[in-house]
Amino acid sequence: MTVLQGARLTLTSVGKDAAEELLPVFNGDPQFNEWSGERELTLEAVRSDLIESLGMPGGTVWRISDAAGAVVGVAETALVPPPQGAWVALLVIDRAHQRQGYGTEAVDLLEEYLFAQPGITRIGLGVMTQNAPALAFWEGRGYARGLHRRDQHGHDIYTLRLDRPAPDGAQVARVRQQFGAAAAGYATSAGHAQGDDLSRIAELVAGDPADRRALDVATGAGHTAFAVAPFVAEVVASDVTPEMLLQVEAGTFSRRFDNLTTTVADVHALPFADASFAVVTSRIAPHHFSALPLALREMTRVLQPGGLLIIVDSVVPEDPALDQFLNHVERLRDPSHVRSLTETEWRQLFEDNHLAIVATERYAFRHAYTDWVERALVPREEQPLLEAAFLSSGDAAHAAFHIEVDGGRVVAYTDEKLLIAGRK
Repeated sequence: MTVLQGARLTLTSVGKDAAEELLPVFNGDPQFNEWSGERELTLEAVRSDLIESLGMPGGTVWRISDAAGAVVGVAETALVPPPQGAWVALLVIDRAHQRQGYGTEAVDLLEEYLFAQPGITRIGLGVMTQNAPALAFWEGRGYARGLHRRDQHGHDIYTLRLDRPAPDGAQVARVRQQFGAAAAGYATSAGHAQGDDLSRIAELVAGDPADRRALDVATGAGHTAFAVAPFVAEVVASDVTPEMLLQVEAGTFSRRFDNLTTTVADVHALPFADASFAVVTSRIAPHHFSALPLALREMTRVLQPGGLLIIVDSVVPEDPALDQFLNHVERLRDPSHVRSLTETEWRQLFEDNHLAIVATERYAFRHAYTDWVERALVPREEQPLLEAAFLSSGDAAHAAFHIEVDGGRVVAYTDEKLLIAGRK
């Protein structure tokens, strides 16, 4: 079973036995059924439809439920070898739940899932020519209209397709600007250079044979690469920010490592062959990745079968309000911040990439507020807005993040880092 978790919706893969549960949804949009030539589908017709979809390569039927567990829609997808890519065979939201943003959220989750699958660079679908609202919806999401043809059921349709988005060049520029200026500060930052999570990474890597090649992605000042280097034959430290790699090279020289090299690389398009490394690590960086599913797919691609992927990153609570607060203040502090995930979302990403989880551990981290702000070079004129966000955050955030205030000024706060490790 695969579960895609969104802010308001949960998409769960189901089998043919879900036909009875999904029958009301299949009949939940009379206009769609009329266009399809089936005013009301029977249970047997729905079961046959599910069997047909499940029989396609990578065929999946998705039950779409709201926060209360009520079934509000159904989707069907398949994976076809390139160049065809993935296919959305069906998406229906019950008429009573339309115009509430459920279709948009469901497609967001499906696109993220499908583009994370190996080899998938395009998503295609078919829309009946008379279904103007559906055409407007998909084209509004960037899908390009293609052929006008008849499908296997005899329906007159337009095909539409969406190519996988390229890495966000603007985000790469933001990261380089942010961390190029602050590189020296991260080299000396105790929170990056030390920590129980760093020791744990070294312990996990040390448990395997030493004649291996490792890659540290978004290495920053190189602290994780330094921790891994004694336990492998070679470690490559990669980052999009050249100034950071200068810090790595200085640290490599002072530590007298002769098995550590650096390379400029974007995690969304790693310049390495498939299965090049037995160990891949990335620490306190993924919240800056513009397309995290693509980044995880790339890290998994360059990992050898049986290889170890270790991620450490900021993690937010499962509570949506606390999630929103922490990501909001992070973006106020650092415009290159994209999003810290929940542990549930990280587990799903590992499952989507066929990584067997071998460790999940959480580490509380107290941030001295002034150092946290200064290290990110927050402009002085923007600092009052950032501090006001903490001071006005409410009791739940104060309790969850142990926000410390003295004399009306923020002194510190505490969040958590998640270490998650998996084998390919």
